[in-house]
Amino acid sequence: MQSPDARQQELWRRARRLSSAVAGLTLVLSAAVLLGWAVGSVTLTQLVPGLPAMVPLTASALMLTASAELALGGRRAAARRVGGLLALTVALWSVLLLGTYLGDAPRWDAFFQSLGGRTSPQSAALLLLLGLALALRDARSRWGARAFQGMALGALFLSFSVLVAYSFQEPRFYWFTGRGGIGIALHTDVALLLLSLGALLLRPEQGVAGAFLHAGAGGIMARRLMPALLVPLVGGVAAHQTLRHTRMDPRLAWSLLVVTQAAVLTWVVWRAATRLNTLHAEQQRAEERTREDARTQRRLAEENARLYAEAEASSRAREDVLAIVSHDLKSPLSTVRMGTGLLTRRLDTLAGGAGLQRQVAAIDRAAAHMQDLITRLLDAARLDAGHPLMLDRRSEAVEPLAREALAMVEPQARDKGVRLERRLAQGLSASCDRPRILQVLANLLGNAVKFTPPGGTVTVSTTHDAGTVRVSVRDTGPGIPKAHQARLFQRHWQASDTAHQGSGLGLYIACGIVTAHGGRLWVDSDEGAGTTFTFTLPESPPNHPPLDTLEGEV
Repeated sequence: MQSPDARQQELWRRARRLSSAVAGLTLVLSAAVLLGWAVGSVTLTQLVPGLPAMVPLTASALMLTASAELALGGRRAAARRVGGLLALTVALWSVLLLGTYLGDAPRWDAFFQSLGGRTSPQSAALLLLLGLALALRDARSRWGARAFQGMALGALFLSFSVLVAYSFQEPRFYWFTGRGGIGIALHTDVALLLLSLGALLLRPEQGVAGAFLHAGAGGIMARRLMPALLVPLVGGVAAHQTLRHTRMDPRLAWSLLVVTQAAVLTWVVWRAATRLNTLHAEQQRAEERTREDARTQRRLAEENARLYAEAEASSRAREDVLAIVSHDLKSPLSTVRMGTGLLTRRLDTLAGGAGLQRQVAAIDRAAAHMQDLITRLLDAARLDAGHPLMLDRRSEAVEPLAREALAMVEPQARDKGVRLERRLAQGLSASCDRPRILQVLANLLGNAVKFTPPGGTVTVSTTHDAGTVRVSVRDTGPGIPKAHQARLFQRHWQASDTAHQGSGLGLYIACGIVTAHGGRLWVDSDEGAGTTFTFTLPESPPNHPPLDTLEGEV
């Protein structure tokens, strides 16, 4: 089994080999285009009639850029100096090409026509970014390293934007409107995209590449999440084709949407990798200390106790990793839900789009369900680590809160034939986080309805009790055995006959929420006589004296 250092070195070697392979492939592609111009092959120069062609000047610039990348990937200092000079040549060439677009100079058109065509400003700008980035490849200063990363990333992002525009057939990205017949060819853009990626891989230990290629847990997670970047593009293209066949023209909007989603997903993956790598490094240091102490003090009883404590710390670290990953997955889920919302609004105006609307609604429900699960996992991980839940406490009226929770479970109760009753004292106020307490009530009521047979009753009651507000949820279900009651609030614990009906986190999190408020949650139950869950909250000063209890049926 390889050591972590050996695995890391192997990843970096593969990255550098991939960079060289990309540069070599670009050299072959550029040479093929020049051959196409020599023999008059439209397939090699233009790919498809009607699209921009790769002109000889662009093919030559790509060959210079690929040669610079190959030289900079070598080990010899002399070769890297040659690569830097080639990169500066590409940058200077690009500046001159861009300068020909300033002002009205028809003589340039005739000059470039004699050379086979004019490099588009899109291609020249991307070549300029790549040339400057490669010239800074060996920069030792922090500013130089950041400039290298920024320019290479900029070239990668812009070339990807053009590729997305080609996918959506949006010509404003790849044709130059200021001159007829000038644009960035599809294979030019693909070559620039590959060269931008290769430039980043020249320094695989730094920046974005360093995060993605780390041998630790963060790098592994980032590489596994990389295919998710294709989701916006593939989904956007599919949606575009669907809308296109319905005579709608959303090309520009969808192009921008896909680019934005891809940028957001890339940022999420990068952040997750960086944070996970930090945790991994800390865990490695802790494990190394543990092994050293075990070798020197393994015969001492106190050493065994310390090792056990560190094992518990490692377990908590794994819980922290789960919480971080779950938290950072919320961002792509939010992006997915934003996309489904946009699709829904688009499909509302589309004749015959009911089938697609159902599919989009199913995707949105699945994403919402995942968000709920992630929230529960985050709460559980925080409780496991011994940290209280974050609360935004305010003075809240208890009666409207209970009514809202009852309304949430009313459809479930009606479908099952369970009657809901309330005994709510008016005028009671509690100092609490409203969404959190609503979460507790919804969980208790949902469980009560779930385990109450048809024809049964679930009752919510509120009372005042010595500076606290007491809230109870009683059902007429089968009750809970005494042997199980002590374990109800443990994480993931469920009775064997109900283990398939949930995640086992609801009561665990509910207890944590109530405890964070300074209250407590308990259960009273006898088999065959129903169950009552009760929790208390600190009372906030009322605006008026409590009124008589209102009783009724929902």
